[in-house]
Amino acid sequence: MNHLENSKTVATVVDSTTLSLPIDTKGFDQASIDVVFEPVGEGGNLSVPIASALTLQQSDTNGSYANITGFVGGTDFTIPTPASNTSVESVRFDVDLRGKLRWLNVDLTLAASGGCAAVARLGRAEDGPDSATAKGVDVAVTG
Repeated sequence: MNHLENSKTVATVVDSTTLSLPIDTKGFDQASIDVVFEPVGEGGNLSVPIASALTLQQSDTNGSYANITGFVGGTDFTIPTPASNTSVESVRFDVDLRGKLRWLNVDLTLAASGGCAAVARLGRAEDGPDSATAKGVDVAVTG
């Protein structure tokens, strides 16, 4: 059994300066969330972090989020600075959901307009998702 088959994906992509990804974690014990930034391109600033704010938040409902201690960029971890004009930068949040509130939210403000994606994989499900829709994807291929 591939334990990753019993997971659910939640994702968003933006081409602006802000990103928000609300994640309903009901029925899952673990989450791994990747935030991936497109290259800053020619003329991009290589001396400042790619985001002015990057935080993982929680709430009992979808809204009114509060920051989770240990997951606040600039306070608890360093937001990456572009290594080059062509490098793809990324941050991963690995979260033990036990003891957390039901909803998580990735809250991001980019330093400059650009592309960014956030993808969450929820795992250790009470009841494993068994269809593409339940897994949060359009097509699920297993082998």
